[in-house]
Amino acid sequence: MNDIFHQIGDWHNVGVEAACVILRDTQDRYLLQLRDSNSATFGSGQWGIFGGRLEQGETPRCAALREIHEEIGVTLKNSDIAAFAKCQSAHGTRLYAFTTPRRIAPIDITLGEGAGFAFLTRDQLNSMPVLPTVAAILHHFFEINPDLR
Repeated sequence: MNDIFHQIGDWHNVGVEAACVILRDTQDRYLLQLRDSNSATFGSGQWGIFGGRLEQGETPRCAALREIHEEIGVTLKNSDIAAFAKCQSAHGTRLYAFTTPRRIAPIDITLGEGAGFAFLTRDQLNSMPVLPTVAAILHHFFEINPDLR
C-alpha cells in the first residue's frame, strides 16, 4: 500500500521516524498519552498521540499498528487506518499520523506505556501542554474537519 500524507511544514531527511494514530471515543473526544516524567523521555510531562518509533525496515503503517497494540492493547487492522499527515519536529523526528473511524472506549485500553491517558475535547486540548508536532497535526486535523468538536 502506498500511503499519501498531507505534509505539514518542512520535511528533511534527518532524525528518527515515528508513527501514531489519532483515536477518538464515541463522544468525539481525542485519546492522548501523558508522556512519562523522566529525563529519558522526550517531551516528558506533555501530552502526545499514542505511537512510536519505526523499527528497521518497518513501514509507518506497520509501526502505527504495532505501537497501538503495544501501548494500549488495542488491535487495529490494516484496513482500520488511513494515512493523514506527516510533520517533522524541531529535533528532526519525522512523525507520520494516521486516522481511524473506529472508536475506542476507556474499557478497551490496557496502558502499556506512558504515565497515563485521557480522552480530551478539542477545547481541552487547547489548554493542555501538547507536544508541538502533535499540536500541529491536530490543528491540521481540525482545519480539515471543522465540524468536529
